[in-house]
Amino acid sequence: MDGVTNLLRSLALTAGEIASASRLPAERVRAIMEGAPVNLAELRALSRGLRVPMRSFAAGQLTTGKQDELGLLFRSAAAGGRLDQRTTIEFVAGFVEAALQVLPARTHPPEWLQGLEPAAQTYVEAHRLAARFRTLFIPDRPEDSVLDLPHILAGDAGIILGTLRMSRYEGASIVIGGYCFIFVSPRFLARMLFTVAHELGHILAHHQQGKGAVFDGAKRIGAWRQHTREEQFADGFASALLMPERGLALALKAIREALNVTSGHIGDIQILYLARFFGVSFDVAARRCEQLELLPTGGAFSLSDAVRKDYGNPERRAEQLGMPPRPPITIPRISDNLLGPLVRKIAADEVSIGWAAERFGLSIDEIYEANARLGRERRH
Repeated sequence: MDGVTNLLRSLALTAGEIASASRLPAERVRAIMEGAPVNLAELRALSRGLRVPMRSFAAGQLTTGKQDELGLLFRSAAAGGRLDQRTTIEFVAGFVEAALQVLPARTHPPEWLQGLEPAAQTYVEAHRLAARFRTLFIPDRPEDSVLDLPHILAGDAGIILGTLRMSRYEGASIVIGGYCFIFVSPRFLARMLFTVAHELGHILAHHQQGKGAVFDGAKRIGAWRQHTREEQFADGFASALLMPERGLALALKAIREALNVTSGHIGDIQILYLARFFGVSFDVAARRCEQLELLPTGGAFSLSDAVRKDYGNPERRAEQLGMPPRPPITIPRISDNLLGPLVRKIAADEVSIGWAAERFGLSIDEIYEANARLGRERRH
């Protein structure tokens, strides 16, 4: 199988590294890399261990290795990364490639993006665009929480949402083929909501058509100290979108009145209530208070550090205080604006269920359930 040999050689891994990942004998891997035939069991072991789709072995190359627009947009992200990072990038590239085969053809990204280009990647501009986004999509809620942001994005904004699989990356985003894509890893829901907003910031600022894909690790989203202007902008946008300044002030006033707080000091309990109301983590809420000068410089980090030392983590502290549970946040594995066209393609025998399951990381049961649910919604 020349395709298998070519793909293994393209991974820039040693035979020993491939053997360790696939649990095949090293001498057998070396033979395959030199052109020896491979059986189906070995191919499955290579696919499972390297987390490379079977289709890539048949093609003899990764999606990210193709010399087309899609491959080029993922090329820089995949270059030089660890194996687990490259397999995530390959999954996302394959997901996007398949989505563009399922979705109606477009020539341009959504029109609403044209009014949201930042004049500069600054804190002030991030806040302006966050307010502008709210005006466009939730004009009647300028100060409220936006726990339904994923629904808004997949609905009126027309953004495709997807979930990363067992990835070290927190989120990813790209614009291609007239569509905007945002991916998020399964995490604590408050963390996921902030990641979705952060990736939306990248969509606005850095993803004009033809720009490369962005993949964000944990240290690049909501970090205490950002090293790039791009990440600072995306964090600033996410914070302002999820916790608008006036909305935070009104919520804090109500919380202080309910707790009968008379001092000017803002403590961990008030921030825990803010975090629950706006659907963000304690750290995000504390940093937002610091940005708005409600906490002194460094105060957010000090509070977070103290809560973790005394209680283990902020959520445990909230439970000990008897706070009500967090309100629900729904982040779909794949948004309905892609699932709908996908199940219609399956129903028309234009694509197979197996193809859909492999490309989008779904089980066959999940596809059947999505088909049944969307059918019920159409009837009602």
